[in-house]
Amino acid sequence: MNASPPGPRGYPVIGMLPYLRKDPLRVYIDAADRHGDFVHMKVGAYHGYLACRPDDIKHVLQDNNRNYHKSPLYDRLKQGLGTGLLTSEDDFWLRQRRLAQPAFHRQRVAALVAAMADTTRGHVERWQRFADRGERIDVVDEMMRMTQDIIVRTMFSTDLGADAEVVNEAWPIVNRHVGENFWSIGIERRLPTARNRRAGRALADLDAVVYRIIRARRASDASSNGDLLSMLLSARDEETNATMNDKQVRDEVMTMLLAGHETTSLALSWAWYLLSTHPEVRTRLAREVREVLGDRPPSFDDLERLTFTRMVFDETVRLYPPAWGFSRQALGEDRLSGYRIDKGHLVFMIPFVLHRRPSLWPNPEGFDPERFSPERSAGRHRFAYIPFGAGPRQCIGNQFAVTEALIIMAMISQRYSLDLVAGHPVEPQALVTLRPRYGMRMTVQRAA
Repeated sequence: MNASPPGPRGYPVIGMLPYLRKDPLRVYIDAADRHGDFVHMKVGAYHGYLACRPDDIKHVLQDNNRNYHKSPLYDRLKQGLGTGLLTSEDDFWLRQRRLAQPAFHRQRVAALVAAMADTTRGHVERWQRFADRGERIDVVDEMMRMTQDIIVRTMFSTDLGADAEVVNEAWPIVNRHVGENFWSIGIERRLPTARNRRAGRALADLDAVVYRIIRARRASDASSNGDLLSMLLSARDEETNATMNDKQVRDEVMTMLLAGHETTSLALSWAWYLLSTHPEVRTRLAREVREVLGDRPPSFDDLERLTFTRMVFDETVRLYPPAWGFSRQALGEDRLSGYRIDKGHLVFMIPFVLHRRPSLWPNPEGFDPERFSPERSAGRHRFAYIPFGAGPRQCIGNQFAVTEALIIMAMISQRYSLDLVAGHPVEPQALVTLRPRYGMRMTVQRAA
C-alpha cells in the first residue's frame, strides 16, 4: 500500500494553506470529491488527513481518543475563550468537565424549560411590531439575542442589562477575527494592525462583562443558585481543596456564554432559511406545533411529541452544522484506513463534508427531514452524523442546545412565518462557526 493517501498537491512548503484561508469548505469538499474518503493534504508545517469514513472518525474520537489532542489550530480559540472546556486537555479538561456536567443533566435541563419558554415569549411578542409593519429583520441577529438571553438567564441567573449590547457588538468582531486568522501564521496575529487592535479592544470589552458577573456573584455569595456559575465558584479540587481563580472561572463562563449560545442561534438561522425555501415542510411543522401545543408554550414533556420539529432541526444541522469542522493531532503513531499516521500529524473531521458524502446520505444536498425518521435512521452508522462532535469530548451542552432550539422553533411557528427577502444572497462562511456570510434578511408575517 502507498505510504501516503492521495490528495491535492498545494504549494511548495505551505501546501494547502492559502486555499484554506480563502475557502476551507470548498477545499475540503473538493478534496473528498476528487480523492476519496481519506485524503492527504499539507497544511503549513503539518501533514494532515481528511477523514470521511465513519469508522476512522470513531477510531479518532472514541476508540483511540487518548492518542489525540485538539490540533494546534485550537490555539486560535484560546485567544477569546482561554483554557476552558473547548480548548483544555487531559486531567485539567476532565476535572473541569466533571465540575460542569451536573448543570447539563437531563433533570437540570428539564427544570430550565419554563425559563427558556418565558424568555422566548418576550422576544416573540416583540416581533409583533415587525409583523404589523412588514419590517425586514436579520434573523441571525435576532436569534443571537434570543439565545444569549436564554443562556444568561438559565446558566448564570442574571440579566446582562446594558452589557448585552456590549456582547452583541464585541463577540462578532472577535469571532470573525479568530476565524479569519485560523489559517494564519503566528506573526500575522501579533502585528499591531488596525484589525488586530480592534479585535483586542472587543475582547477586552467581553472580559470586562464576564469579570463583572463573577465579581458580583462572589460579592453576593449566592452559591446556592444551582446554576453553572455557582457550581464553578464553589467547586473544589479533590486533591488540593483549591477553588478556581477568577481567570479559570472566566474561561469557562466565556466558553458557555459565547460558544454555547452562538452555535444554537446559527442552527436556528439556517433552519428558518431552509423552512422559507421549503414551504411544504414549514406547513407540516406548523401543523404539528398546533396539534401538540395549541397556543400554549411547550413543556419538557411536549418536546418528545414534537417529532417532526426535531427532524427538521436534525436535518438542518446535517446540512449546516454550526461546528463545521474538528481536528486532532496524533500524540503517537496510529493507523487509519490502512495508512500510517505519524506523531504530530493532523486528522481533519469535517461534518460539513461528512454529512454530504453520497455513500452515506442519498441525495445529500436535498433538505429532507424524513431521513431522520426512525425507519430511515435504522442502521445508519453512529459516526456518520456528528453535529455535536462525538466520543468523550462530545459537546457537553448538546441536550441543552436541542431543547432550546425546539422551544424557539415551536413558539415562533405558533405565531409567525418567516420568508427570505427576495434576492438576498445566502452563502455559508466557515469562521469559528458556520455563519451566513451576508446575514439572513427575512420578513415576518403572522402565521395563517
